[in-house]
Amino acid sequence: MSGPDPAGDRRGADSPRLLREINDQVVLHLLLEHGPSTRGRIGELTGLSKPTVSSLLARLEGKGLVTTTGVVAGGPGPNARIYAVDPGAAYVIGVHIEQEGAVAGLATLTGELIATHQVPVAARRESSPVGEIELAVGGLLDGAAPDRSRVRRLVVATPGVIDPVTGHLRHARHIRGWEAPGLIDTITDAVGIPVAHGNDVNLAAVAEGAHGAAKGCEDYALLWLDRGVGLGLVLDGVLRTGAHGGAGEIGYLGVPGIEPPRADRGGTGAFQSLVGGQGLRALARRFGLRAGEPAAIVTAALTAGPAGDELLTELAAGIAVGAAAVTTLLDPSLLVLGGPVAVAGGEALRERVVERLGQLSFVRTRVATSTLSGDGVLQGAVETALRSVRSELFGPVGLSGPVNGRAG
Repeated sequence: MSGPDPAGDRRGADSPRLLREINDQVVLHLLLEHGPSTRGRIGELTGLSKPTVSSLLARLEGKGLVTTTGVVAGGPGPNARIYAVDPGAAYVIGVHIEQEGAVAGLATLTGELIATHQVPVAARRESSPVGEIELAVGGLLDGAAPDRSRVRRLVVATPGVIDPVTGHLRHARHIRGWEAPGLIDTITDAVGIPVAHGNDVNLAAVAEGAHGAAKGCEDYALLWLDRGVGLGLVLDGVLRTGAHGGAGEIGYLGVPGIEPPRADRGGTGAFQSLVGGQGLRALARRFGLRAGEPAAIVTAALTAGPAGDELLTELAAGIAVGAAAVTTLLDPSLLVLGGPVAVAGGEALRERVVERLGQLSFVRTRVATSTLSGDGVLQGAVETALRSVRSELFGPVGLSGPVNGRAG
């Protein structure tokens, strides 16, 4: 005859707590998605009973995650309180590292960007990455509301990738000082905030899915066009970075007729040579356009008459080579052209890419230009930090739904 099942007894004892946690998570995510809501509206959206909603809102208020923002007056009964996620319950920081320096942004738990701060770096060979981040964080928090203890996550965006085995930043020779192994751990110790690293284009792809042209899309690719080129890839709603962090280094894609520089000697790759800053400057010289930065070259081409038209057509043909490789191999539902060059070229460049892509690939992927305003890389760093912190505080997104029961 079998005896009692202690594990079963523990599961039974834990069930009310589990139900509470699930319901709390569902309501927190709902308030983020729908904004401030009354108790009645929360009940309508979740199917939870009024006593359950009242109980969990009181519990979330006690944890400092939910606050009352006002009341709805004028009904037959008592005024209904309006509840919202407390923006000040936690903060996150995103930092975008560029060749000339860094730009940092401070955001609330609800995603509002409340402060930015720039840290110029005159000479990267002489700069300290740790000092750069300390200046960025200090500049944000000086005069801002939260103290450092309320900042729960910092995400740093750089070009290149950090090798998951060695911790060494690779493929970013132009930002000297960031190649030291274990640098992220060193920065974490220095600033006293958990720090994570992300590739700049991958983070821009996250922002495009959260706020831009790929919003609501589960399978898309972001082809980034600037001095450097890159690819951010999201499949089944998940950012794909590869086994070694190098997924999306499309600059190394081979291109017929172009002898690529040796990658093992710091070369940037054939596709990079074709449509990156070097390739655009070569095009500008051929067609008699004077402009420095890649985006400025494209802007000048838009008003340069026949020579400008030819430059845009040739640039689009080069871009389509990389786009065809992406769409043929991966068949995403959307390809976003992003980065300063794509935004500068706008519809004129996009249409030319689509036309040439149709000649190179039978896959008819929809092509759009990025709709993000401002620094998409910084927005992606902030969004990634927010997702991490919300997961810690609220629980994972994608729960099956609320459970209405006596657990409250």
